[in-house]
Amino acid sequence: MTTLVLLSDLVFKSNDKLDQRILRLFNSEQPSIGYIPSCSDPERKYFEHTRRYYNQIGIDNIQFYDLDLEYEERTFGSIFECDAIHLSGGNTFYFLSLLQKRNVLGLLHSYVKSGGILIGVSAGSILTTPTIEIAGYGEDADENNVDLKDMGALGLVDFEFAPHWDGSEDSLDSLREYNRVNRTAIYVCQDGGGVVIDGESVELYGNVRLVDYRESGSVDE
Repeated sequence: MTTLVLLSDLVFKSNDKLDQRILRLFNSEQPSIGYIPSCSDPERKYFEHTRRYYNQIGIDNIQFYDLDLEYEERTFGSIFECDAIHLSGGNTFYFLSLLQKRNVLGLLHSYVKSGGILIGVSAGSILTTPTIEIAGYGEDADENNVDLKDMGALGLVDFEFAPHWDGSEDSLDSLREYNRVNRTAIYVCQDGGGVVIDGESVELYGNVRLVDYRESGSVDE
């Protein structure tokens, strides 16, 4: 049973249907979420934004686990006792390099396959897919400043994810070219929307478009 939430961004007052759907994924009345930042966040600026979002929808127990400068191998393992793990946004190449460095990819994969919930935002969402190659594509691409060679990610889904869609057909045309070359399917998502994977079901919230080299469709709830 795979349970994933792929978000483009954390936007307050964005989509009540999506917020409530995230809450219904939890079996616990007092769920816990372990937060992994894409890089060190010493002032907890981005963590606090995320914590406020979860507090707003009724989840109070949010724990911070750093893989970068504040990494503590001795305590990191307790994140897998949380009901869900949140992968933040940021530079996707750097984030994947940290997951590789700390040997966490396999642990995250096992966590999800054992019933844990994985929630990604932007880069974090891309990391749930087979490859992060799409993060380096287009005008607003992430910089591969760490000279990452292995783009293989968690592979929990069989499609790719493109966050921060501006809603334009021009952006879709650019991704169709990526699709043609890579022969893949991409869910393209505007901020405020998301994709929820609950077992075999794929649920779309907000303005999300499927770009597939074989067929295409869209949903706007």
